[in-house]
Amino acid sequence: MMTFISILVPVIVALITSLIGPIIVDFFHKRFEKKPTETPVVEAININLLVDSQLESIMVELECDRVWLAQFHNGGHFYPTGKSIQKFSVFYEKLTIGTPSLQGMLQNIPVSLFPKTLSKMNEDGELEIPSIKNADELYGLESISHPLGTKSLYMVGIYSIDDHLIGVMGLAYNRTEHTLVHDEWVFLRQKIGVIGTLLTEYLYTPGKKQ
Repeated sequence: MMTFISILVPVIVALITSLIGPIIVDFFHKRFEKKPTETPVVEAININLLVDSQLESIMVELECDRVWLAQFHNGGHFYPTGKSIQKFSVFYEKLTIGTPSLQGMLQNIPVSLFPKTLSKMNEDGELEIPSIKNADELYGLESISHPLGTKSLYMVGIYSIDDHLIGVMGLAYNRTEHTLVHDEWVFLRQKIGVIGTLLTEYLYTPGKKQ
């Protein structure tokens, strides 16, 4: 005949196991679970390296003197409604030796300062000025062409995969005028598609807005 203690011990063991077991399992799960390998800083470094590689490829293939990439962003609010002020900044730039930099000139720039340029980009997605000197229309780009010695200038819109204009890429030739031919446009548009995909993945993926 089973004693009271012999009955009570298994009950106590079962109770302890049911209460403590899940706690122990959860502890070790949290203790040894794989930690994320990328912090926001590392994510930014990795995406910047990929974009930089694409810009380097463009410079080599098209033999331009400057390639830059500007992205749209918010910057303050209008009084009194609080409506966001739309701006753009140059986040990436590559230059040949001796070519003056554009990046410092285009930081936190309200879109209102370049209405013709951005209207053209919004409507056509591309802007080409093979000869700054002989151009009939510079679309308000005199301030970033003449002072920097630009002879030919091209701009192409960068779009997200859902077709939103998220940035603009610019190419400049300073040593001599250059007219992009068909094959060069094909190459450039392919690279723009790659860059747009990279930026979309970075900007739109949850957890990468930190």
